[in-house]
Amino acid sequence: MAIEKLSSEQGLLHYLIKKVRPELASKISESKTIETMIVGLGRQGTRHAQLMMEYGTDVTCGVAPGKGGRTVHETVPVYNSAKEAIIEHPNIAIASIWRHYSTAKDATIEVIRTGIPIVVLISEFIPLKDVRDILVVARKYKTILFGGNTPGIIFPPEGIKVGMLPDIFQAEQKEGKIGPKGVTILSRSGAILYHLSDALASAGIAQNGVLGVGGDGAIGSRFVDLVSLVMNYENTDLVVIAGEIGGMQEELLAQDMLSHPEKYPKPIVALISGANAPEGKTMGHAGAVVAPGQSYGTYSSKKEALEKADVDVVNHQRDLIDTVKSKLNRIYFKIDDYYKKMSDKWNAKPPEKTWGTLITNVMPNNIMIRGYPLQEIIAKKGLLETLYLLQRGEFADTEEEIIELEKIAKNAIREEFPNYDGVPKSPDVSKMLGTFLQIDKRLSNYASSVSDESKVVAYTLGRMVKYLAIIQDNLEVLNSVKDTDVSFADLIYLGLVGEAQPGSLKVRLLEAMITACVDHGITPPSAQATLVLSSTRAPYEIALSAGIQAITDVHGGAGQKAAEFFLSVVNKSKEKNIPLEESTFEMMNSAIKAGKRIEGLGHRIHTQDPRKDILWQLAEEAGYAKDCVTVSKMVSDVLFRVRGMNLPINVDGVIGAITADMDIDPKLAKAIFVFGRTVGLAAHYYEEINTQPQMRRLAFDKVIYKGHSIRSVE
Repeated sequence: MAIEKLSSEQGLLHYLIKKVRPELASKISESKTIETMIVGLGRQGTRHAQLMMEYGTDVTCGVAPGKGGRTVHETVPVYNSAKEAIIEHPNIAIASIWRHYSTAKDATIEVIRTGIPIVVLISEFIPLKDVRDILVVARKYKTILFGGNTPGIIFPPEGIKVGMLPDIFQAEQKEGKIGPKGVTILSRSGAILYHLSDALASAGIAQNGVLGVGGDGAIGSRFVDLVSLVMNYENTDLVVIAGEIGGMQEELLAQDMLSHPEKYPKPIVALISGANAPEGKTMGHAGAVVAPGQSYGTYSSKKEALEKADVDVVNHQRDLIDTVKSKLNRIYFKIDDYYKKMSDKWNAKPPEKTWGTLITNVMPNNIMIRGYPLQEIIAKKGLLETLYLLQRGEFADTEEEIIELEKIAKNAIREEFPNYDGVPKSPDVSKMLGTFLQIDKRLSNYASSVSDESKVVAYTLGRMVKYLAIIQDNLEVLNSVKDTDVSFADLIYLGLVGEAQPGSLKVRLLEAMITACVDHGITPPSAQATLVLSSTRAPYEIALSAGIQAITDVHGGAGQKAAEFFLSVVNKSKEKNIPLEESTFEMMNSAIKAGKRIEGLGHRIHTQDPRKDILWQLAEEAGYAKDCVTVSKMVSDVLFRVRGMNLPINVDGVIGAITADMDIDPKLAKAIFVFGRTVGLAAHYYEEINTQPQMRRLAFDKVIYKGHSIRSVE
């Protein structure tokens, strides 16, 4: 439940950052964003990262050794180390540590050394010798360290939470807007911290910061370190400390107040827990133990010391409310509004569980690949450039990166494929391609040994060209090409069609049709089949094979039948010497009366397929917009005359028409679709294994596009 926010540079958190790293605070003032990092992505760290984001926190990245290159919650990149993360995200201001106590020291020290100003150490039970080492480094870097054993920190006005505290919404309401003023609460106990926050809110007392300092015996920032710091923030009107028996935090604070009263210009109210605890009794925190025979650390010693420093000490929430109200003589928001907000929150239905994809956003009459309209990609980019975009989220910065992918794809064609002879031939290209993927040991070895996923997909496309050349009996002519200057696009044409030196326009047109088919989101059966196997962590080539074999005449196979229909219309026009429109009408009328389906028409999402116009345009420019393309442009109108139905031509129909006019075997229309869709299926495979838990329940109707907003192809 994200809330209305105070601008980031106006709140207490920005003030704390400015005290430690003024240069970073200046950048935050410009960006209006406070970036955070989460270190340790086990069950708790991953879950609370999601809850922090839902509250409004900008979780910029995560750190988990061995998991670098993946993402969590679909949008949060993961790095192997904090050092690696800070290079990519230099403006991170807060890090939270969720590592086991055995590895918490090294993780925390690494984070501190990156210069991140505020570190929240959630981990508990950290050995004292490790805490000592952490504190030495924290002092050197002037880091504000909360914890260990802290539930976290929350800044309600800014809508920022770091840690595991329940959501807190008690911010000042000023003329209908969030204001920065309020009380700052510091507590050693997480449970008490939240109860105090709620108690004050019930009296209309806003909080600009709710800070868990940590419950262990040795922690990073004590009351004496923090109280004067937050008190000097101009919008803090009063400080509440929630102490407990054990240790000397409260006594040290009282001593400093007596010695340096000028550092404490505002009122303090303290609540001390453990009034009736016997000596030596552990109260839950490592620090909440009264040492037997000592004159410090007891409830009485803390109360006496604080009262000498003119601090009001209470031991009940009711007394706390009364005392704070008397000191402030004001309320910050309407109490009824607070109760209504909390009632609405608790009575609200749980949010619908969804999941996200960053790859493709399919909308009526528009397909966005990583934010780019697919029709623009078809017009301006090649297949390998599109592959790079699908895998990495952006187009390549340099031409050399695409040249490297092309080299990999071409080498994959040249490599032997000795074990295909025993595979029974089938007229179904999807079945043959899927089988070849499963038995190709070179592909399997490459996919399992190469970490760069875009290279794996490029290699896969090269192998697919070889498979198609085998299926089309074009392997001999493909192998005869020795010129290394021949482009990968030329080799695709040669492998599919078997025509040498077809001309650059013809090659570009085929590549455009392939690119038009790269992806259509996660709803097609091919994508869903790939995702199901990806979720079980099936090998790359097996999941890809499943997706490709799900491309049947029902899904993805309409292009061949559309091409055959368009050719029959053109032939009838010539035989009977009648106009194409009349021939189209007669053929469609006969087919419909016979109960036959006209393939290549209709779409479950688009009323106008966004890919059709650019493909027709490219066919025109290449000189292959002939009779079949003409029929494809009129077929929807003719169907309306015949049947009274508005069915738009889809990409299968357009590809069928163009391939027919190019005098290409109609069955290659399906091969074009499968070849292109391989790129998208690979992207979905890697996104699933890199961002989602294994063996999850795949609710395909609950997916939400979380990727880049619309942008134009340069």
